[in-house]
Amino acid sequence: MASEGLWPVPGEAPTTEDLSRCVHCGLCLSSCPTYLVTGLEVESPRGRIHFAKLIDEGRSGLTPAIARHWDLCLQCRACEAVCPSGVAYGRIQEHARAQLSGAAGGRVERRLRRLMLRNVIARPRVLATAMAPARWYSGSRVRGAVRRVRVLGLMGRLGAGERQLPARVGKPFRPGGLLAQPVEARERALLFSGCVMGELFGEVHRATGRVLARAGVAVEAPGGQECCGALHAHDGDLEFARKLARRNIAAFEGSDLPIVVNSAGCGAAMKEYGDLLSGDVKWAARATAFAARVKDPGEYLAEVGAGGPGRLTARVAYQDACHLAHAQGIREQPRELLRGIAGCELVETPGADVCCGAAGIYSLVQPEMSARLRSRKAEQFREARPDIVVTANPGCQMQYNAAVAEAGIDARVMHLMEVLDEAQAAAERDG
Repeated sequence: MASEGLWPVPGEAPTTEDLSRCVHCGLCLSSCPTYLVTGLEVESPRGRIHFAKLIDEGRSGLTPAIARHWDLCLQCRACEAVCPSGVAYGRIQEHARAQLSGAAGGRVERRLRRLMLRNVIARPRVLATAMAPARWYSGSRVRGAVRRVRVLGLMGRLGAGERQLPARVGKPFRPGGLLAQPVEARERALLFSGCVMGELFGEVHRATGRVLARAGVAVEAPGGQECCGALHAHDGDLEFARKLARRNIAAFEGSDLPIVVNSAGCGAAMKEYGDLLSGDVKWAARATAFAARVKDPGEYLAEVGAGGPGRLTARVAYQDACHLAHAQGIREQPRELLRGIAGCELVETPGADVCCGAAGIYSLVQPEMSARLRSRKAEQFREARPDIVVTANPGCQMQYNAAVAEAGIDARVMHLMEVLDEAQAAAERDG
């Protein structure tokens, strides 16, 4: 449990037990993106935990400076993957962020951010309306004209967001009913559609359905789904994240079928619903049972078989999504699926598992650090010259669109399921 300390919101404070697990060994430093960029102890996991300990022990209040150091954290959880003491840094950081609503400095910005996350991201109809202009603009002649006159560099955050937008956004995906039916169904699974994923990356959902169908899996996307709550939890709005979690659990109950989640950030959050709702007597057991059913599609295909053969002649650079590699521990399954494609040359770039700087809404609220991390990726792509950059998270896809443009190379950015779908479809056409 947390001590009373000097926490602004004691009921959501990091626990003393979690904080005490950190022995300040420093093994996390070389894995932390913000430390790699700045070289500053205060921008490392153990530095941020030290600040939390000071507050927990009553030796410091939550100052604006501490809040800034916590805000700069990407919550990529790379430190967890290398920590010998098993520090639950992601959980610590979420509860630390929950304190910021009561901290001095930046309150207006935080309130606006919370308003957007609650009333736009988490409301499907509002989000659909907000995303409609982006879908139209992505494939329009206006976009080509904007790029030809080279004004993006003068547009600040808006220009950066434009470079992240996919070349063409397909139709949105709306849950409800059967997504894919194989000729002979050996398995059944449910698909989680998400919020931004469904609006801007509907084609990834449809590709996922086709890939699973070739593996003999009938896929249904049940109605009643909500945003997973990951963005809210990462922003410290834990109570609202719990509200969304309860709704999703209720929407998927009634069977023990696997729940396929093709957004790494969503999947990590949903696998941790048991922890999120551990203090809720009515929902704790249901949340744990739900979390056990959540599967990344790469993880699930490794269990049921990849389906038909694929063929794709291309140099492919796979980039680990942080919440797939570090939070879910899934690294080799996607690479094995890519190696199984005839003609696919898997190119490993240095730091493939280092955060790209997307990190949910991080690229919007911390544009400078996000840009520095994106530039590191751009340099790696410039040297490797891949034909396709592959990842498993929508935010990463958007960040890599900008990184490829910055690198000045002609490469497509695709989700793993899109690559498998394209390769399998090519093999079917060629007989």
